Amino acid sequence: MSVRPPAEVFEELKRLRREGDNRPLDQLLDDARQALRGPADTTISLIRTLEIRALADRVFADPAKAEGWLNRPNRSLNGQRPVDLLRDELGAAVVREELEQIDHGIFA
Repeated sequence: MSVRPPAEVFEELKRLRREGDNRPLDQLLDDARQALRGPADTTISLIRTLEIRALADRVFADPAKAEGWLNRPNRSLNGQRPVDLLRDELGAAVVREELEQIDHGIFA
């Protein structure tokens, strides 16, 4: 069985909700857990991480480059790794903002 890209899983989860799939979220997230190749602390954390990884994949147009960016210390984040900031919504907002700036050609 191949692992689906985070963007695909995230879009599928949103589609299921939009269409009224009322299964418990934990049941819907089995593919997401596989896509992330590891457990997340909570359902909210899993969705947040999945969203950011999908955005990074889109911005870099290459999952390997996205994974590298997420896991390398970043000067614009004061040497922190973007993946470490995904522990809470505020950190995810900072990473999301960085990715959006990269997507728009703004490099710090």
